[in-house]
Amino acid sequence: MKRIIFFILYTSSLFSNVDDYISQINSLLTEKAYDEGLVLFEKAIKEYDASSKLFFVGGKLYLKLDDLDEANKNIIKAIELDSKNEEYRARQKELEKFKQLLLSARKTFDSGMMDDAIVEYEKLALKYPSHAILFYNLGLVYKANSELISAVDNYKKAQNLNPFEEKYFKAVKVIAQMSAKEGDVEYRRQEFDLAIKKYEQAIDYFPEYTTAMFKLARTYYKLKDFESSMNILTKTLLIDPNQEQSEKMLGDIYRKLDDPDEAIKHYALAVEINSNYYQAYYSLGSLYLSEGLFSNAQSALMSAIKIEPTYSKAYGALGTVEQELGNIDASIKNYLEAVKYDKKAYDIYYRLASAYNLIKLFDDAKTYAKKSVNIKRNYAPAYFELGMAEKSLGNKVAAKDAFEKAKKDRNWRKSAQYELDMMSKGL
Repeated sequence: MKRIIFFILYTSSLFSNVDDYISQINSLLTEKAYDEGLVLFEKAIKEYDASSKLFFVGGKLYLKLDDLDEANKNIIKAIELDSKNEEYRARQKELEKFKQLLLSARKTFDSGMMDDAIVEYEKLALKYPSHAILFYNLGLVYKANSELISAVDNYKKAQNLNPFEEKYFKAVKVIAQMSAKEGDVEYRRQEFDLAIKKYEQAIDYFPEYTTAMFKLARTYYKLKDFESSMNILTKTLLIDPNQEQSEKMLGDIYRKLDDPDEAIKHYALAVEINSNYYQAYYSLGSLYLSEGLFSNAQSALMSAIKIEPTYSKAYGALGTVEQELGNIDASIKNYLEAVKYDKKAYDIYYRLASAYNLIKLFDDAKTYAKKSVNIKRNYAPAYFELGMAEKSLGNKVAAKDAFEKAKKDRNWRKSAQYELDMMSKGL
């Protein structure tokens, strides 16, 4: 719009008569700058409302913009102003004929005779190759006939002839969205190869379809093909840099590739784009936690909770941060908030047991350790804390049983065996 306003301001002083306007509009028609031509025409008829040539060129302009009624109206006005002009009359008759042929083809389509409709429109396309509306209608028929590639081809021909009609672009996007939705179905079924094909098809139809590109990247991520995922996300961000989900996924990929600095950079970009993206704040905070940057982790996780006060994972991670900092009461408070919003969070129940063991509240430690193993059987960390609680409460048989179960996990075998050895020594 700014470009058009500049154009009108720049050219307004250049036209001394109606012929100057007509010459410029014709030039804009040749350049396919129909939007500028229309604005200039509307300005011109306010000054020269008795020029048949001006109305005739306006009719040609509206014809290019696929407004057949306005085109007809302006050509008729030109005829009224110059009734002997045979060119005007011939153009108006040809326009009426074109409208009738379009109507006939549309009736064939509406009657459900798809193959016949395609034949009619194809014949019209050969006779009237410069009319965008014709190719759009042909695209509608192919779409109804489930010939989506042909539908898109014709919609794109319409776009090329008239790039100012939004519905031609929307028509392509609708088909792309159909393919992407089919991809979503396959993704949910975990048929990832089929999902990839559908997403790629959607992008082929509509190359700037960033939603389909993100979903394609997500599928490759699911398959652990991080290189393909990263390449697609990079292309997505070149089309639209304000894609917070793409930035977060890049962060996830770099985290998987053990590159925390790059991961942090992309998580930070995600929350810079969308300051309410609490999942990205959580990812940032949990990464800071794993890197031992507790103050940064604390800040990011508190931001996540401020945005989404029921976000269990953020409370759990913040509880771990507080526990690492030695703030046991604060860690317990956050763990309790976490399990309030997610009663199946077995790992948080284990952390509660650990925290209560640290402050020697062994009955509470025992309660939460049992809650953890009731949700996830054979969860070694919870059995270890249960063993510590039972041992401290003097329940030797129960403690040994818990340590034996913890010992089945190779990551906890050494610690559990140590406690069993200490118990055998009476310590």
